[in-house]
Amino acid sequence: MTVEEPTPPPPITPGVARALSPLLRRIARTGDDGEPGLNTYLVGIDEIVIVDPGPVDAEHLDVLCGCGGDRIRWIVVSDPAEYYAGGAQKLKQMTGAELIAPAGCEGADEVLTDGYKIDATEFRIVSLAIGKPKEAKHVFVLEQERSMLIGDHLNDGVPDELPSKVKSFRLRTLAPAHGQYIEDAKATLGL
Repeated sequence: MTVEEPTPPPPITPGVARALSPLLRRIARTGDDGEPGLNTYLVGIDEIVIVDPGPVDAEHLDVLCGCGGDRIRWIVVSDPAEYYAGGAQKLKQMTGAELIAPAGCEGADEVLTDGYKIDATEFRIVSLAIGKPKEAKHVFVLEQERSMLIGDHLNDGVPDELPSKVKSFRLRTLAPAHGQYIEDAKATLGL
């Protein structure tokens, strides 16, 4: 019996929607170097949450609108920095979606807090605040798929408080702001 190597995931193509699961699609921005940049996620089918629209980039925002159309109901950001949230206000104007963002994020309709929930017809997303300062950075748990959209919050290692905050969700997968979808959340988070 031979051990088969796992099939590598397909390359990330900027500007092209890729289904990662029944409720989750990824669209990567084109980075300054022409390579894939920030991953923006569309969660849902009948009602859509956009996670991390990125900076103001007309082409990327047009692609998001083309994929989600009038089903885009909410926009959330994992980090209030321009790189993740700069295009949120423009996307809100384009779609009429509700912008839910950390305190201080311009144009927010509601302030994103620890434990904030979005209950859509097909799914629930729970926001978890992590790091310092409190309430500024967030990860989002897609409960139905046991997946967490993690932004870039694992770049410097797993935040101390994260494993205990997510243990009850029994996570399977992680969707980072850069790079490929991670199939083994337990190994990555040390759960």
